[in-house]
Amino acid sequence: MLPNDQHKYLYGIIAEPQPQRFNMVGIEEAEVYTITFRELTAVVSDTNLIEIDPVRKNVLAHTRVQDELIKKYDMLPMGFGMITDNEEEILKLLERNYQILRDEFLRLAGKIEIEIKLFWNQAAILQALESESQEFNRLKEKISHESSPVKAQNLLVEVGKIIERTAEEWKVKYAEEVRSILQNLAIDVVLNDPSGVENILNASFLVERSREGEFNNKVHELDIAYQNKVNFKYIGPLPPYNFVRVKLELLC
Repeated sequence: MLPNDQHKYLYGIIAEPQPQRFNMVGIEEAEVYTITFRELTAVVSDTNLIEIDPVRKNVLAHTRVQDELIKKYDMLPMGFGMITDNEEEILKLLERNYQILRDEFLRLAGKIEIEIKLFWNQAAILQALESESQEFNRLKEKISHESSPVKAQNLLVEVGKIIERTAEEWKVKYAEEVRSILQNLAIDVVLNDPSGVENILNASFLVERSREGEFNNKVHELDIAYQNKVNFKYIGPLPPYNFVRVKLELLC
């Protein structure tokens, strides 16, 4: 069979010795298939482009392919937008970096990534302050009777500072506790930058695929225990994006 000289968009690397054409479409709604070197297999689709715009449609297509693959395969995921010139370049890339890619694949085999985001609940913070903070209630009372807009605004700033301090206390109390408990069920953890003011924990956990149910149950237990004081967002299973040590684009 003649080599396919179209550019290749790369989604990730799996272990699949038999050539595959998947029942899904990728970037530009192109067919997704495999190119194999030994037991390392690149999952690709054809494209005539040399650069892919990171618009929502394309990012979703990239993510959708990876999400489907992770249901069946261990995978080294590639970041969005990686394109090679042709099939021959994919094969050279796999051959040239075979040992380091194989070692990385074996290190992450049987593992998935789960992202946990924790957000403080503004209504719960206000309720706690109303129950426990005399200073908070005193300021609220002053605001309700203040006729000067300037003075009322200054008082609101003071109220905001109290809320910020309380949110920071909750970050230490709840976010650190959640991270510590869930880390006991994980192999590794990466702390990501918060996504917004109310986000007090944004962490990615590397988890054995066989322990995902246990991990999920523990998050549910914590959610119940905290009685809506904080809100959880559970994202996964994902390919282990944050735990891949090989940057393929630097090796080709």
